[in-house]
Amino acid sequence: MLCNCCFMSGIACHITFCSKWFLQKISHEGLNNLLMAYEDKTAYAMCIFSLALGPNTEPMTFVGKTLGRIVPARGPNDFGWDPIFQPHGYDQTYAEMPKEEKNKISHRGKALELVKLHFAEARYTFQTDSTTQN
Repeated sequence: MLCNCCFMSGIACHITFCSKWFLQKISHEGLNNLLMAYEDKTAYAMCIFSLALGPNTEPMTFVGKTLGRIVPARGPNDFGWDPIFQPHGYDQTYAEMPKEEKNKISHRGKALELVKLHFAEARYTFQTDSTTQN
């Protein structure tokens, strides 16, 4: 399972926009217009990977979170809310960053790093079906 969201932390109701459909309806400009009345534009991007190793096992959850703020759209508009999310400590939005830099600091990259670490430490052995041919 994968959940990928951006949360506005400065608003009492915590605006959450998890899908492209939200931004298709409201647009980046519409979201910024909605937030005009609020001084605090802090936000965080969060990605959650969950893994269950079997039908009756408790899932493991790996959470990646990047703090930032919502800004007027800058950069290419080719991936969700990247043009309006500026991570703390950076002058660029996700959309303006080189992909390699974004992947190092992004919520997705952080969550995936935790998944990789888990698999490296767990040393799972997997049973394969020997009757399956490629």
